[in-house]
Amino acid sequence: MKKNKLFLIPTPIGKRKENLVLPEHTIKTVHNLSCFLVEKPQTTQSFFQWIKHPVPDYQMTMRVLNKKTPDQEIFSFLQLLKDQDVGLMSEAGAPGVADPGAKFVKLAHENDHPVISLVGPSSILLALMASGMNGQRFAFHGYLSLNDSKRVRELSELEQESVQKDQTQIFMETPHRNEILFKILLEKLRPGTRLCIACNLTQTDEFVKTRTVHQWREAEMPDLQKKPALFLIHAG
Repeated sequence: MKKNKLFLIPTPIGKRKENLVLPEHTIKTVHNLSCFLVEKPQTTQSFFQWIKHPVPDYQMTMRVLNKKTPDQEIFSFLQLLKDQDVGLMSEAGAPGVADPGAKFVKLAHENDHPVISLVGPSSILLALMASGMNGQRFAFHGYLSLNDSKRVRELSELEQESVQKDQTQIFMETPHRNEILFKILLEKLRPGTRLCIACNLTQTDEFVKTRTVHQWREAEMPDLQKKPALFLIHAG
């Protein structure tokens, strides 16, 4: 018996969508769907307006899947997939990567539904591409601990692992805490460790720069306040 498909739909990373061109195939696929699992409905509706989705709002099925959605409710979404093809969307960028939608992708696989990734932006890969660091051996660690002593210990471990494995380490912070993390990185990392800041990717004020920690200490601090950013280090 042929099973319905789960489509993973990338969305713009920033607010200025005109800077992003999605492949025609991705947009066409979204146009053919009317059932969606989304992280934030307002963002999704704005995205639909941008791509001129032909299905009116009242004919769409939209369910919220975010970090607060109970597992039992996520499991209930399988009924939607049994009835029709479903699109999964993150608030920004690629769904299922540092995103609560990964739980439903797992369920789709466990129930033998085809999972299809559509082409679009991923801030993690965009940052890695532009960093000049090792793109063959890297790891994404999400958010570091909020506990100061634990975070410093995590940074030391990531730096040591980078040396041992010649591995690029990628992590992030909530935008209003970017500058705090940046100062900690300059204080705790080794002077020779390379640090890349990738901020507001795909936007008009996009900032991507790789320097050693020593060079960053001598440079003017970038404006990271309340802007989405990724931090990459390589101590190989």
